Amino acid sequence: MPSCLWLTDHYPPQRGGMAQSCDRIVNGLRRAGYTIEIIHFVNQERKIRRKQQQNGGYTAIPFSNSEAHVLNIAWNYIKTLGSFDYMVCFGGYLSMIGAPVFSQWAGVKLVTLIRGNDLDISIFTPRKRGMLEDALRQSSYVFTVSSDKAEKIRKWIGHEEVHYIPNGIDTGEWQPTSGEFEFAREWKKERGEGQLTLGIFGQLKAKKGLDFFLEALKRTSLVEKAHLLLVGDVEEHLEEDLGQMNCSYTILPFHDRYELMKYYLCCDALVIPSFYDGMPNVLLEAGALGIPVVASAVDGMADVIEHEEDGLLFEPANEDSCRKALYSFFSMPAEERQALGQQLKVKIETHYTQTYETNAYKNHLT
Repeated sequence: MPSCLWLTDHYPPQRGGMAQSCDRIVNGLRRAGYTIEIIHFVNQERKIRRKQQQNGGYTAIPFSNSEAHVLNIAWNYIKTLGSFDYMVCFGGYLSMIGAPVFSQWAGVKLVTLIRGNDLDISIFTPRKRGMLEDALRQSSYVFTVSSDKAEKIRKWIGHEEVHYIPNGIDTGEWQPTSGEFEFAREWKKERGEGQLTLGIFGQLKAKKGLDFFLEALKRTSLVEKAHLLLVGDVEEHLEEDLGQMNCSYTILPFHDRYELMKYYLCCDALVIPSFYDGMPNVLLEAGALGIPVVASAVDGMADVIEHEEDGLLFEPANEDSCRKALYSFFSMPAEERQALGQQLKVKIETHYTQTYETNAYKNHLT
């Protein structure tokens, strides 16, 4: 089976969706027989540290304030590791600067995995755009997490080997316990009569559309019928906006992935109001539990959800469209809302599993 040198800025013990996705993809390929040596650029370490892992290894390379210094140090270390079939760049910053050069020096094919911000932010940031273009043009294969991003890259640089591979989820492991169901039942009892809980999980920042969503909700007659469950770091001005809305809400700090499960179960719907995105892990995590999703029709959400069949979509940054989706959801009988979630659950269990994701990468990296 092929061997890969895998460069990343995001990997456990870091938290967040990028680290989670990187870990999942690497583990899936290793279980399939691939040998993967991970190079992880981190700012917590003081010296290079390697540990053996099943079907490969993990090396943390410290980064302080000089890209040139850390990448020269990294190359000196990479030269000692032997040969590989592919060099993989898992998005990020340092990885994307180094990978196009390292792959040429090593004489191996470069494979670049583009996540959400890798394209959305870098393409319109002058100091990062050249870095992004260099990595894409140098790559033998480019993989994206949304069909829209794949199409944008094809049109921008004319690359023929750009492929959409959606995120996956291990639905066998992603199963609630009886205690988590009980927690959710008790939590719902504490809500006001007739209230529906709308969950927003992850990066609760303006760029993720939270301020837009609050403004849209404020201009409906649904404020008192909604309870907002916000899990993540909330920007201070957004918390002030919540206080002025007369809307009931709960704010919880960022939780590790499996700690989130009981809070997903508290929700009548998950809301993803992003202006732009990749394919959020929260979309698959909520959907795999049968939680309905109300989301902006961008990127991964538009790929996964079929409007009014297994979720509700609204046009990004369009308050009228968002309000229409909210009124539609709140007017549904409970059975119809639950059916919406169950349809999404079936789709994810069929088309968005970790096995499907791993096999898609294997089909190209042979």
